Amino acid sequence: MRSGRRKTDVEALVRAMVFNRLCAPDSKLGCLRWLETVAMPAMPETVTHQHLLRAMDALMDHAERVEIELARQIRPLVDRDLAVVFYDLTTVRIHGEAEVDDDLRAYGMNKEKGGIARQFVLGVVQTADGLPLMHTVHPGNVAETKTLQAMLTTVLQRFPVQRVILVADRGLLSLDNIDALTTLADQGGRKLEFILAVPARRYGELVETFRGLAFDEAGLVEAGFAGHRLIVAHDPLRAAEQSEKRRARS
Repeated sequence: MRSGRRKTDVEALVRAMVFNRLCAPDSKLGCLRWLETVAMPAMPETVTHQHLLRAMDALMDHAERVEIELARQIRPLVDRDLAVVFYDLTTVRIHGEAEVDDDLRAYGMNKEKGGIARQFVLGVVQTADGLPLMHTVHPGNVAETKTLQAMLTTVLQRFPVQRVILVADRGLLSLDNIDALTTLADQGGRKLEFILAVPARRYGELVETFRGLAFDEAGLVEAGFAGHRLIVAHDPLRAAEQSEKRRARS
């Protein structure tokens, strides 16, 4: 990888930033201070803040190639029987008002702050064992559900997964977009299954289903809903707490 017209050892600088992230996560300036306290082979004699930024630019220029190569190396660790894939999004808040072309920083609902903030959205896909498979970056005002189909397409292309159980929160995965995702998996001869929460707005459709349910000792019972397997969990202590809160508000 090259960085601009000046020759920069991008590989060494990226390696240093990765080690910093693993050992003592910090900003790029913090990384420079950290480099003064450690010994690392094959490092340039002089490293500046601009060197680190140019290395990041060079890495971004080759991001797709790097991710494909990483997927190739990870593939032997991903068994064909891999089933559960976890996908989640988080928001990364940004300070400052500067703007650039094709800026991903946009105003959206921030998960950390709980209000509107300038941010970008980071998505991470990992196995049930916590092995990261890939990440995605989106504009700060993206609708979460719109990121799901592209993520699934990439996972199915890069990894030899025959059966996928997709686990996501109700903001990402809903009964409304399951059909499109199932069709996507069927096109590649894969089987897509999913675990999702029934949205609160559809609880009214479950009134008849809940009547007569008999929970087992663990507080679980199975039923059917909208053509899918429904698992209902009952926690007596939590139910009592919620009832008390409702009475206190009334």
